[in-house]
Amino acid sequence: MSSIGDAFPKLEGWVQSFTIEVFASVLQPEWIEQALAVSGRKTQRVRKMTARFTVWLVVAMGFYRNLSIQNILSRLGTIFGVGSLWLSGEAPTSASAVEARDRVGFGPLREIFERFRLWLLETRREAMSWKGHLVLALDGTTFKVPDSPENRRRFGLPGASRGRAAFPQMRALFLISTKLRLILGAVFAPYGRGEATLALRMLAWIPCGALVVLDRNFNSWLFLLGIRDLGSHFLIRARRGMAGKGLEVLGPGDHLVEMKIPRALRRQLPSLSKTIVVREVSARIKGKPFRYFTSLLDPALYSATEIVRLYAERWQEETALDEIKTHQCGATTVNRPVIFRCKTSRRVLQEAYGLVLAYNLIRSLMAEAALKHEVPLLRISFVDSLERIRSAALLMAAAPTRSLPAIFKDLLHSIARCLVPQRQRDNPRVVCIKMSAYLLNKKRKAS
Repeated sequence: MSSIGDAFPKLEGWVQSFTIEVFASVLQPEWIEQALAVSGRKTQRVRKMTARFTVWLVVAMGFYRNLSIQNILSRLGTIFGVGSLWLSGEAPTSASAVEARDRVGFGPLREIFERFRLWLLETRREAMSWKGHLVLALDGTTFKVPDSPENRRRFGLPGASRGRAAFPQMRALFLISTKLRLILGAVFAPYGRGEATLALRMLAWIPCGALVVLDRNFNSWLFLLGIRDLGSHFLIRARRGMAGKGLEVLGPGDHLVEMKIPRALRRQLPSLSKTIVVREVSARIKGKPFRYFTSLLDPALYSATEIVRLYAERWQEETALDEIKTHQCGATTVNRPVIFRCKTSRRVLQEAYGLVLAYNLIRSLMAEAALKHEVPLLRISFVDSLERIRSAALLMAAAPTRSLPAIFKDLLHSIARCLVPQRQRDNPRVVCIKMSAYLLNKKRKAS
């Protein structure tokens, strides 16, 4: 809030100091300058599209996902009845935008994401914590990318029942706060890379003292021991057949067990111990048995009931992915359309970081509204908040600088009122719509 309305020129040809005012209190201008300087991507001469403006363009591409790049440029730089950022009054062409994006690359966007992440950990850590532990959920997803020879080589084509998929896919792994649904780590890779392998790269993003809630797909001792060595903790659902030697009964369905580290893994890393002591918690939920392993060993500090309830918060990560794909990108879950626009892999990665930055900016404003007006954040509607922020972005772009704080204050109050009814969500793993069973109608060869 402090930087809004201070010294940003309003559509007077000052494209060098451009910012999207609705996000100016969250995404600090100095982060952009520092990221461009570190990456060696600062603008060296006068251009219609400076490096700073290009960064904002990429973020806006994630914020206005349903608009073409040319329409986004028009929305950012031309306000009817007010004026244009460009002296000629004409927005840059699509070719100019492509050249500007290639000059910037994805390195500065990745650097800005890291600086934003550190700021969130510093300012929002208490709100994202449970009993002193930063609660994070780790899971992966895939994104379709445009079909081009370069994207096929870089990301790969998944297999399909009819031979191969129609589009390349990029695999993404996200580390998300279960309390505020902020993305605090992101890894993008080709489709062929498994999530368990990519998880080892995610260790660098896990802060000390965190509690990472994991699906059973991440049952890799190398990864779990890596979390423990960072000074953090894990909570994971046990796979069927995983069992250890019982050491101590802590309560009903609550035991300390000794698990053996596989010999093959110890051959690769001789420094590993032969066994590890973990806590096993068992529960029946709707008649179905569940088992969990955790490194939180003290039953006095962390009861078995609390651990089972805490694991249920892992679904907040799934909700965050749904907010990005279905609502922020305006995508349907049935047809799974192509979310990204670009046919080169470097621009796809640039757009991916811009998408994540835009999501964190939206979520940060929602968090600020919830904390300021003392309402539960997870009950604030993402869809309604997104539309209010989009409306405020246009209004603040055209408003006089002195009016920006008042508009921003009203925006936060409006977001805080976007509450959905409290409800108990059920997430069964079922197929909603059966795909067609008819054979593929192949074209006949010309006779």
